Amino acid sequence: MSGFAYIEAHIEQGPVLESQACDVGVVTGIQGLHAYEIQLLGAEAHAGTTPLRHRKDALVAATTLIARIRSAIDDPEDILRFTVGRLEVYPGSPNTVPGRVTFNIDLRHPDPDYLLRTDETILQLCAGEVEGCPVSARVLLRSTPVTFDHRVVAAVRNAAGGRAMKFLDIVSGATHDAKYTAQHIPTGMIFVPCEKGVSHNEAENAREVDLAAGAQVLCDAMLAIMPTQL
Repeated sequence: MSGFAYIEAHIEQGPVLESQACDVGVVTGIQGLHAYEIQLLGAEAHAGTTPLRHRKDALVAATTLIARIRSAIDDPEDILRFTVGRLEVYPGSPNTVPGRVTFNIDLRHPDPDYLLRTDETILQLCAGEVEGCPVSARVLLRSTPVTFDHRVVAAVRNAAGGRAMKFLDIVSGATHDAKYTAQHIPTGMIFVPCEKGVSHNEAENAREVDLAAGAQVLCDAMLAIMPTQL
């Protein structure tokens, strides 16, 4: 590659293209990602002898906090992505009231302002105490959204249209190499459907016809931009 542009082809890793019977996705950018580690400190106690009113149950507090966050940042448009993918309970004994819980939040949105407002809400909720348990929050990552070069995006879009393919403009929900090349050279991406949106899993599957369509769009877009060197 001469270094004047970069186009990345990838499976969507989501169900949108398949659900809308699209041949390819024209990726316009990559949404931002914030990651947090939240910790709640309670008090270990015997499950059989400690009345509820005397407990500081860190797990009960954690589930209450997660529900509060989900309610506070609810997005009727279903663009915001909020995920708690890890929850660690200590000491992990079935007959001991949990004394400490740590969980992680994965937060994503394509609008940087929306992401920052949601960030502020989460950090406000993760301060002070919940159910008598002190809460602390640590920001692990703040990755800003990326908008791809409009000329590369147009080349991909024209390539799909030129082949009479059904395409959809789409923002990538996952981070890819293109996020980092976009900081240096004009960048774009092409998505192809994958079965049920499954990825990073042994069940991951993309049809040959969809892979061929993506490769054809990649080839056409590359040929379109090479002479101009943007």
